[in-house]
Amino acid sequence: MLSLYWKIFIGFWFSSLILGSGGVFLTHRLNQQSPSDLQGLAPVKIIDRSVFIARRLPEEIDAWQRQLAENDIQLFVLYTEKSPLSRPLFSPEINALFAALNDSHYSNETSLTRLRIGRKERSINGQEIQFVLDMPSPNVFKAREILNSVGTQLVLGLLISALVCYILARYLTRNIEQLSLAARALAKGDLSVRARLSNLSRNDELSNLGHDFNQMATALEASKENQNRLIRDISHELRSPLARLQIALEIARQKGNSDELNRIDRESQRLNELIGQLLAMPDDDAPLNDTVDLVELMDSIIEDCTIEAEVKQVKLTLETDLEEVLVAATVEQLHSAFENIIRNAIHYTRDKSQVKVFISLQPGYDAAIAVGIIDQGPGVPDQDIGHIFEPFYRVDRARNRNTGGYGIGLAIVQRVITRHAGQVTASNTDDGLCVNVTLPALAIRDD
Repeated sequence: MLSLYWKIFIGFWFSSLILGSGGVFLTHRLNQQSPSDLQGLAPVKIIDRSVFIARRLPEEIDAWQRQLAENDIQLFVLYTEKSPLSRPLFSPEINALFAALNDSHYSNETSLTRLRIGRKERSINGQEIQFVLDMPSPNVFKAREILNSVGTQLVLGLLISALVCYILARYLTRNIEQLSLAARALAKGDLSVRARLSNLSRNDELSNLGHDFNQMATALEASKENQNRLIRDISHELRSPLARLQIALEIARQKGNSDELNRIDRESQRLNELIGQLLAMPDDDAPLNDTVDLVELMDSIIEDCTIEAEVKQVKLTLETDLEEVLVAATVEQLHSAFENIIRNAIHYTRDKSQVKVFISLQPGYDAAIAVGIIDQGPGVPDQDIGHIFEPFYRVDRARNRNTGGYGIGLAIVQRVITRHAGQVTASNTDDGLCVNVTLPALAIRDD
């Protein structure tokens, strides 16, 4: 197969060959006769025919005048033996030519655009006839010839070049568009996407680019799978020595407790929680086959978190005017994400305060739902709020190791919500931190 360079090269010269051949053919055809000759309207022929009709077929004069008028040629006829009162009225230029015929058999007047010729003849019965032809000048005929020739070639060139450019542009942009679509999908996290190029581009530069792109996507997908498998394997392997460590810790406590043992216990619990969060990373391949009622789901999560909230004397409330909100989801992942947000809100809100959960329609959208969780805690510094959904990111002032934050929970939340075609953002309010989740809804029913 040819490379992209040779395809463009051949396409250019092929279109040039067609254009040149067509131009030569049209020029040859147009140069065989002038436009006037093609219509039988050459000045000499018009004069000869007019003389013949005026002398031998005077009854055909009117029809001949009408035929000439259709081609921008005027024929004026004057029979000198008629009464002066019956003579028709002509323009001054035509009258001047008729006056010149009194002293001569021939008169003419030429301008840039018009040619006027006067002749004096006698009919077969001896009657004197004067006539004047007013027609376009040879310059006009030549200009028309040039315009017809150049105009036709220009139109032909535009049509051929437009066709070749369309085919070439379609060939290039179709494959580039496929690469662009695949690149955008890959950037959004779809590692299974592959570029599908046209068979016509086989073995050229675009084909090689598409092949390299697909190899890169395959390598990324394999690397991601290996990374996830490694994290799960390491997390499972850590569980066994951690369990043995906790058993040994309990045996040591039976012999006597100490601050060191308590510290070991706290650190082992944190390690156990960290491993649990790593294992809870959502499966990107899990289908969204469940239909979940968000109102019912939030009621269930709030009920589960009530005992934890009562320890801090925190009140959990759900406020919504909607009776039912159905979304397509993987129910375990969506439940885990919202539970993570609410438990974080309970953890960081002040004692004897309140955590509010709102469910409402997303403003400006008919089929989108907004869920807001607002605590009454210290909030997040403005310079950090844009990073709290990044893996292992911790805010020093409010969410550090001493308060139990590892920077994994909200990263899992964002990953789950993104899988469900939604968005999650955070912002500071007068009360505390507000986490907003937007999801597309299958059906919404008001109270």
